[in-house]
Amino acid sequence: MAFPFASLFRRRAEAPVKTRALEAAGGGTRWATRNGVAHAPSAIRAGAATVARRAQDFVLNDPIGTRAAQVLPDNLVGAGIKPIAKTTDAALRKRLASAFDIWTDRADATGEGDFFSLTWRSVQCMVVFGEGLVVWGSAHDGAPQLTVLDPEQLDRTKSVRLSDTRFVEQGVEFDTATARPVAYWIRPSAPGGMQAAGLHAAPAQRIPAAEVIHLFRPLFPGQVRGLSWFAPILLGARDLNELIDAAIVRAKVAAMHAGYIRDPSGGGVYSGKQTGDTLDVTMEPGTLNVLRAGEDIVFPNVPDSGDVMGLAKMQLHSMAAAIGLTYEQLSGDFSDASYSSARSAHLEFRRFAETVQHHVIVHQLCRPVWSRFMRWQVLQGTVAAADYVNPASGLQNAKWLPPAWPWIDPAKDAKAAIMEIDANLKSRSEVIAARGYDAEDVDAEIAADRDRARRLNIEESTNAA
Repeated sequence: MAFPFASLFRRRAEAPVKTRALEAAGGGTRWATRNGVAHAPSAIRAGAATVARRAQDFVLNDPIGTRAAQVLPDNLVGAGIKPIAKTTDAALRKRLASAFDIWTDRADATGEGDFFSLTWRSVQCMVVFGEGLVVWGSAHDGAPQLTVLDPEQLDRTKSVRLSDTRFVEQGVEFDTATARPVAYWIRPSAPGGMQAAGLHAAPAQRIPAAEVIHLFRPLFPGQVRGLSWFAPILLGARDLNELIDAAIVRAKVAAMHAGYIRDPSGGGVYSGKQTGDTLDVTMEPGTLNVLRAGEDIVFPNVPDSGDVMGLAKMQLHSMAAAIGLTYEQLSGDFSDASYSSARSAHLEFRRFAETVQHHVIVHQLCRPVWSRFMRWQVLQGTVAAADYVNPASGLQNAKWLPPAWPWIDPAKDAKAAIMEIDANLKSRSEVIAARGYDAEDVDAEIAADRDRARRLNIEESTNAA
């Protein structure tokens, strides 16, 4: 039996093509300098180190870079992403919360901060370098500790096949049977450090993957190392700096000349050092220069530089969009923000931030931390080993609560939350968790406040307005 649509396909094939080709795959002068990359992971592999160096310079020397490197981890981590054990045993959950809170002060082996500070620094490294690198260690009593390393200590030059089933790519060792990292090749010191500056710098050491946390945002399948989040904006940031510098120089030059005095016996207009045909001069604001008789000075009619402020804002909008921030967050300029626009931008940014929080930070950093912390609790006797290995106990996982998002209009948002609770669209626990708190802790505090008020004979306010 003949295929019923064969003739239709044949006629289509024989008909002349009247539509344009796929424009994004076309050629011509408009695509002359933008041929694309052959393979994204290969492009990242070749250029990530250079981008990381330029990103560091951007953060150190550009006000916008400094702000972006502060605002992103501030919003993604803030005061800390905190865990709540998923066990149904309320007493055990409270003991674990207390134990974790005590451990956070010891979590950083360097003592530079607590666990939440360490998380913030790791995320900042991910933003700037493209990846964060953290290794496990132990305190004298066996308590697990972490150390944040310079991501460049992960040896990019280490790419070699070790056997039929093992290979190393950019310092990350893989097992072909599982396609998962099994080890990391890490230098004892970052490039440029005191140890690395020696003639006999120690080579990279193999550290099992279980002892390393490698934090990065995967952009493409097959990607092994991270790429700085600032990669799409570094060139634009440089153009913006040059634009602003040119506008400042133009304004300075315009302010240099107050006027000229015609004097038959006057000397040169500018004083300076003559080198051949070149006169190196300095100009001071508000200078009155003397002209010889019959002499005149003509300045070139320099074209207006255009709307510098408009161009700068347009560039900042583009840069903010590229790294997931709003224009106001990146620039610090809230002069044109209205309630509706600020709310829409805030909600859009929240979706972006929550994606990174749960898909990257919690998955790659927080969950391994909870696992290592719980194994230590088993050794301490706080948790029975049999309970921990039982998936039904809920001890192997925790619910991680990011910091609360500030309300743009507290009154409206609070009323909306109350309406959702009353309509059974949300639970109190869900609403409280969205604000970064544990419902049980909040209820306990409310009960304690009411008990104290009764003991002190304080009338409880019933004003809901």
